[in-house]
Amino acid sequence: MFKFISIVFLLYCLSACGISQAVYGVPEKQWETMSETERQITIERFNRQEAINAETRVQAEATRKAVEKARADAQAFEQQCLETHEKTAEECHVITRTRFERIF
Repeated sequence: MFKFISIVFLLYCLSACGISQAVYGVPEKQWETMSETERQITIERFNRQEAINAETRVQAEATRKAVEKARADAQAFEQQCLETHEKTAEECHVITRTRFERIF
């Protein structure tokens, strides 16, 4: 019963918040009051921001892949250091951290 009441209350709260529709990031009611010039400016700004967001996503993905590759390289380097048995595990770890400090 408590679960049912909680769900009903949650639905009520969500509907009370009033998920408003937006046109190019502007609430629909405000959009309706805008002139054609204001709408064109809003559309241009919205499209410009969308292009910036898309470029940012591309750059973030490229950075994520580069970091992922660098971490894999660091792990391979540390593993190779360990396999030579010339250094202790701690020394190999310190050497790896020093050599690949940008990614840690």
